[in-house]
Amino acid sequence: NMKGKEKVAAVDPVLLPDKAIWHPVAPSIVFENNVDYFNWYNNEFCAEAGIDAKTAPTIGLVLQKSHINTKDDTHYVSLISELESRGARVVPIYSGGLDFSGPIEDYFYDPAGR
Repeated sequence: NMKGKEKVAAVDPVLLPDKAIWHPVAPSIVFENNVDYFNWYNNEFCAEAGIDAKTAPTIGLVLQKSHINTKDDTHYVSLISELESRGARVVPIYSGGLDFSGPIEDYFYDPAGR
């Protein structure tokens, strides 16, 4: 009997792209290009986190999309936080497949290949 019970409203699912840059404190769920990511990361996040974006070492991480989808990301959050607390910039990318060569090319390098 459902009489007197509150109805639960269903929300639309959030569909993530197959590959992207994900950061646990980013204002958007993911970034689909590194220009947008570095604009937010270097200009907003690094300043607040006390990271010198011009001199900090940059560490690229390759993550599995399944952990982002299911919010089973505590180990990723801890690793990213630890690296940033030591003054590093972090670029955490993910892919839905096992071939990470595309996301690495797309997100770890600028258009000149650097």
